[in-house]
Amino acid sequence: MVRYGFHLSIAGKKGVAGAVEEAQALGLSAFQIFAKSPRSWKTRPLSPGEIEAFRALRELAGGLPGVIHASYLVNLGAEGELWEKSVMSLADDLEKARLLGLEYVVVHPGSGSPERVKEGALKALRLAGVRERPTLLLENTAGGGEKVGQRFEELAWLIQDTPMGVCLDTCHAFAAGYPVGERPAEVLSELDRAVGLERVPVVHLNDSVGSLGSRIDHHAHLLQGQIGEGLKGVLLDRRLRDRVFILETPRSPEEDAWNLRVLRGWLEESASQEKP
Repeated sequence: MVRYGFHLSIAGKKGVAGAVEEAQALGLSAFQIFAKSPRSWKTRPLSPGEIEAFRALRELAGGLPGVIHASYLVNLGAEGELWEKSVMSLADDLEKARLLGLEYVVVHPGSGSPERVKEGALKALRLAGVRERPTLLLENTAGGGEKVGQRFEELAWLIQDTPMGVCLDTCHAFAAGYPVGERPAEVLSELDRAVGLERVPVVHLNDSVGSLGSRIDHHAHLLQGQIGEGLKGVLLDRRLRDRVFILETPRSPEEDAWNLRVLRGWLEESASQEKP
């Protein structure tokens, strides 16, 4: 069963519980949120009432799979104070996900040393006291500069002998040079060989403004970027049947309607073809 949703806002009086309400209103089967401002080091404590309301609404909604995306400021490949602040921020997101009962936390590895990225991610897990849930997922990057995680083989090394997994971002993979548009099945096979698709529970299904190999991390609406129909191949690949797909596209009622119409059209087409 394919589960899908948007990155939703937690702004407003209802906080994280408001995201569940919005997911239900849009008919989504999954969602992603920030647990705090993505562009500030300041944390945001969750009150017992907010946690209780969130858990209750989510249970009523059938336990929608949920993802927390870590702050954009986090750089696990850094040194000194920036590394320490990044580790603490990620640990805070992991703790919030645990309190809310969410399954996944996604983080961009950052720039610098892969060894520091791995060390920082594992330290954040220890600080948060995470055992089985949530699963920390390292997201592939578009590349450029000293960004870590552009190649699938590097991601495989980062999660080797750890409880971590990978979040595949289709825009990032395309921008890094993987031909998602023309040969999506081959790209997934390459990811499977390097990482193992069983360790990729979340996919960010984003089209790309930039061209193949451009290193440009700029998301586009479905069918309005350079990847186009290749995203249908990713969504409907049988090897990803039980994954969570999150759209990180610009949002407005009109934009949401377009992306949901395209995605649901693909799913309906697939379902009709499978009927005997």
